[in-house]
Amino acid sequence: MKIKANRIRKHVLDMVYNKQSGHIGGCFSIAELITYLYNNYDLINDKKDKLILSKGHAVPIIYAALYELGYLTTLENFREVDSPLQGHPDKQRLKYMHATTGALGQGLSISIGHAISYKLQNKKNKVFCILGDGEIQEGQIWEAFMLAPKYKLNNLICFIDNNKAQNDGYVKDILDMGDIKKKVESFGWKAVEINGHSQVEISKAVDLANNIDIPLCIILDTIKGKGVSFMEKPEWHSKAPNKEQYEKSIKELKNESN
Repeated sequence: MKIKANRIRKHVLDMVYNKQSGHIGGCFSIAELITYLYNNYDLINDKKDKLILSKGHAVPIIYAALYELGYLTTLENFREVDSPLQGHPDKQRLKYMHATTGALGQGLSISIGHAISYKLQNKKNKVFCILGDGEIQEGQIWEAFMLAPKYKLNNLICFIDNNKAQNDGYVKDILDMGDIKKKVESFGWKAVEINGHSQVEISKAVDLANNIDIPLCIILDTIKGKGVSFMEKPEWHSKAPNKEQYEKSIKELKNESN
């Protein structure tokens, strides 16, 4: 069964509304990416490809995808005590998570470890890592960017969700990251900038990894809260909708899908 971006956005909306807790904006900005990855790669079998969600607060969009694919039977236990569906990925509680994340800045380092392991085993598996543009203000990210090219990790694909907003406002106002593509390339990566809401562009960009011997970074030009007009602003990083906002959001997502 193929999943669709706005269907998983709706599931995220339901989860956050029902529990009045969670992160909508950063989930909505990567809905097309998650749809593409789960429709085209085996991210279920732990022996196949891996997905490390470094911006762990966006995990509801992954729960939504797993639900659409039938690997989860309910989303009603989101953010409940002892639930496998925690507010951030918990590898111990949910086997479909490839890393426990949430403390920002660590996912790319974890991804490098998996990519090196696959290289040592002569496996062709890919490792995908998703970073946030606010998250890359963390120093450990740049240590990881420096390390990966040394081992020619062409099996590592890093996505930066460049939605231009973080918890406290716009990235450019808090700590402007400047020319991200130029910075990443200076560390020895292949870097490209694309429309992060186009699965066609995502697919073409991912294919570049087949013809290079260095890691690939795909910078996604996205909109935080994409899909619901009034949510496309920083305040919806971790805000839950009231009943009126929820109903308006459902209507917008439904109209967008038609």
